[in-house]
Amino acid sequence: MKKVIYIIIVVLCLLSGCQSPPTPKEVSNAPVLSNHAKPKPFNPLILQNESFEKLSIPAEQFSTVAEWLNDETILYIINEGTGSKVLSFNLLTSETEVFFDSPEHIISVTANKDFNLFLVRSAPSYTDGNLRVLSEKGELMAEWNFKDSIDLFTSWDPFSGEKLLVSSFKEDWSYDSFLLDIQTKNMIKQNVDDPFVQWLSAEKLGYINWSRDMPLLEAPLFMQDLTTNETGKLMEQVVTFHTYSDLLITVGDMNDEHMGEYSFYRLPELEKVHSYEAPLLTMYSNYFIPYFAYADGTDRFYSFEPVRGGSVDAYQDEFKLVLVDVKDGTKKVLFENVENKPLKFSPNGLLCLYGYQLEQILIPVNGETLDLVELL
Repeated sequence: MKKVIYIIIVVLCLLSGCQSPPTPKEVSNAPVLSNHAKPKPFNPLILQNESFEKLSIPAEQFSTVAEWLNDETILYIINEGTGSKVLSFNLLTSETEVFFDSPEHIISVTANKDFNLFLVRSAPSYTDGNLRVLSEKGELMAEWNFKDSIDLFTSWDPFSGEKLLVSSFKEDWSYDSFLLDIQTKNMIKQNVDDPFVQWLSAEKLGYINWSRDMPLLEAPLFMQDLTTNETGKLMEQVVTFHTYSDLLITVGDMNDEHMGEYSFYRLPELEKVHSYEAPLLTMYSNYFIPYFAYADGTDRFYSFEPVRGGSVDAYQDEFKLVLVDVKDGTKKVLFENVENKPLKFSPNGLLCLYGYQLEQILIPVNGETLDLVELL
């Protein structure tokens, strides 16, 4: 499984450039790059009474829609020569502003849990990269350079919203992991047992303890304490997992090779609140897990499901998008016959970016899918 993940990372690196062992930069008196006013509360009635503006942009400039700035404004990336810009676009007014201007190509923009800090990852070269943290107004809060690295894996702390765990990969796929603190701008090397970690609490990380000797379809979920460096087994067998500020989601318990169990646990107590079964598709050496998303703090979990289990190579059908209420366990189908593509919800959970470039909008409350981007 881990080999498969590494192969995927190699492909991504070849497409986008990468990153490495770090030298932190102190940032003080940071300039305001864009003067974004604090948005007024989003009115859900807008979903029924107004249409959204469409982002029109030359095809040669457009890279991707990247993130939500707030409930009615998205951030998108354009490429200009050897650099990139992150721009904001208001879905209701079409107002557009420059959020950040970078001399090198920007790979991604990722918000923290409160959408008041934004991680901008860029790549000056194949073995050189930057991580910058911006405020919601585009102010540069902290910056770190990474040298001698071909990729970075980053994980926001969903509890404080002000820390990051970063794993930096070298060409031989060895890695170093670091804890980055936005407030202090400190970087502390961490001895973590796996580079692909998720936060279980403000002091504890979770990771899947894959066997290094033989490929397995499932493996135990482990916990590692950042303070004491102690480790311990949390669950016997999982295929994948993800954490949010109040929820741990796991997929595992494959009693039938074509059915998997999605389970939900409250954090940080790890109290199981609900689980359900869904069809799963298998690959040669692992399971194919469709995209899923959780609208943080809403108790609403969204996931694509195949209509039947089996081999992904033989699967010709489309997917359905289901909504699971984590609190009461109810489940309903929102969309039939849709493609399995990435999802990213707005802060209030009412709108969802959808697509490989997040170029569409899903509106769960009324079942609509809208094109957001028009390439010229």
